[in-house]
Amino acid sequence: MSLSNALRAPAWRRIFAAACVVATIGCDERPPTPPTTPALAIEGRWTGRLIDRSAGTGTLDIALIGSGDVGTGTFTLTFADPSANLQGLVLARTRDAPAIDLSLNLTTNARDCPGAPGLFYSARLSLTGNRMTGTYEPAIGCPLLNGGSLELTRR
Repeated sequence: MSLSNALRAPAWRRIFAAACVVATIGCDERPPTPPTTPALAIEGRWTGRLIDRSAGTGTLDIALIGSGDVGTGTFTLTFADPSANLQGLVLARTRDAPAIDLSLNLTTNARDCPGAPGLFYSARLSLTGNRMTGTYEPAIGCPLLNGGSLELTRR
């Protein structure tokens, strides 16, 4: 159809053609973007006290990374007696936040605590802002650590 014929076409054809052009331009879809997983609520460095029924008071330092409701990291536990110091891996779950579940898996041996790796402790903590408090118990533990309480603060 020539331009002169298009101009002589009924108005409904011109309106229809213009609507098609506008609809084509307006339907430009962007490619989908993958959803972003939220950061782990307890990501970062946590330091505080571990008070064990057997070993006494020690300093616990935890570093966590992750996303959503699962995190991993490392920990260092130091006591006044260096022969009792321990290190290991941490698995964190925040699915029931503000209730936090930690698994502390030993990777080093210490006085009265041979058998690492393979020894681990379960902690149930409560998260309030930048503070976690709660208790821990041996799942497969050693005589050095018999369970007790934890108080951690995000640094």
